[in-house]
Amino acid sequence: MDEIVKLEAAHILNTFKKQGLDGKLYLVQDPFKIDLLFDEVVDAINHSSLLKTKLPHVEFVLPSREIANGDAGWIGHFEDRDNKRFFLSDVYDFLILFIR
Repeated sequence: MDEIVKLEAAHILNTFKKQGLDGKLYLVQDPFKIDLLFDEVVDAINHSSLLKTKLPHVEFVLPSREIANGDAGWIGHFEDRDNKRFFLSDVYDFLILFIR
């Protein structure tokens, strides 16, 4: 079980790495990079299995699920790129704990 959680966490962290980004997303000025990374991370959270049970539900799992479901409130909340940056930064910092 723990190995699957680590693999799923590493998969999401590799998404950050693939984009050349890390937890310091507040420094990224390219809105396209933020939007693309956000979409990929939300999708990865939604498609995770055991990792999803270890993530903070209200902070990561619920928003990811509701965005995928088209919830206007959550989509509107994340139209502000600073909210995307905070979300992504928090996800990054949290996932690092699983692979150390």
